[in-house]
Amino acid sequence: MIFACRPRTRSIKLKDPKTMISPKIIAALVLFSLFAAEIHATVGDEVKLKNGDRLTGKVISREGETITLETDYAGKVTIDAKFVDSVTVAEEKPAEAETAAKADAKPEPKPVAEPEPAELKEEPRLFGGEMYGLFTGWQGNASVGFNFTTGNSRTSQMTTGLRATKTGTKDKLTVYSRSLWNSNRNASASTTQNAVWGGARYDRRLSDRTFGFVSYDFERDRPRKLYFRSVPGGGIGHHLVKNDRTELDVLVGGGWNRTWQVGPNTDTPEALAGNTLKHRFNGKLRLQQAFSFYQNVTDRNEFRFIFDSNMTVDITKNIGWQFTVGNRYNNDPTGTSKRNDFFFTTGMRWNFGKKN
Repeated sequence: MIFACRPRTRSIKLKDPKTMISPKIIAALVLFSLFAAEIHATVGDEVKLKNGDRLTGKVISREGETITLETDYAGKVTIDAKFVDSVTVAEEKPAEAETAAKADAKPEPKPVAEPEPAELKEEPRLFGGEMYGLFTGWQGNASVGFNFTTGNSRTSQMTTGLRATKTGTKDKLTVYSRSLWNSNRNASASTTQNAVWGGARYDRRLSDRTFGFVSYDFERDRPRKLYFRSVPGGGIGHHLVKNDRTELDVLVGGGWNRTWQVGPNTDTPEALAGNTLKHRFNGKLRLQQAFSFYQNVTDRNEFRFIFDSNMTVDITKNIGWQFTVGNRYNNDPTGTSKRNDFFFTTGMRWNFGKKN
């Protein structure tokens, strides 16, 4: 419904002075009207028409060419915008305005913290750093054992061992040595054993399971008249088993045996085969084993092998007790030397770097 309202006035003609309204009453009515109008103006919206009429209520919509006003006396009234001079919207109460603002306000998105740049870890290098890394990054163990008797039997024996490994991104270097010294103080020849074995092996990864290697082994045993043996070699290795507890590798390749000894020195090519094993039974008990077999290529009846097995029980993080079994066999020894040298030793072991 669209309409315009014009206020209507009525004049009152007082014929009888008794019916006249007191000026005080008129003043009170005027003040009350002004007060009521002020209150009404503050709590409602006002639409002023072009003809001068004013409508109060609540403006609930302004769509296109119409304005909808909700009033207490006529309900919803729709007014054509062309008849409207102005629209005054009453200010909201502070509490209501604050509540409406909170309801309408959308939570500001929390700023997304930029991820801190990941620290770039330098890949481990085998020959990098101070002094080419020769004295850093190693992990392994060293062992020593000593026996001494006196009285009817007067003997002394000492054994030592060392095995250390340094690992790079794609390569690994392993060095190892073992010595055995034995003296019988009742015999005419007091030193019955004075032997040293050792070497180094460099591995280069070719795939997840395969690696190439070059090696160098040496040996000396004075009582057996072996002054020095030098064997450079190389070949291919394969990781048969590789996990957190067990590492089993097999090796095949070849080498060149140069031997200085009593009698004629020798130079012979040799085929090489062997394996290495590391196994951790639990946090304190570990096993290491190595086996190398050398076959003379020019004489199939001449061969030799080296076997070492070591069991370690940790007492503390860095100190343990070790048991070692070793065997050195040469089916064509020099002179009157025996073919086989077997030994069993026990003693203290010191771990450095990570546990092995």
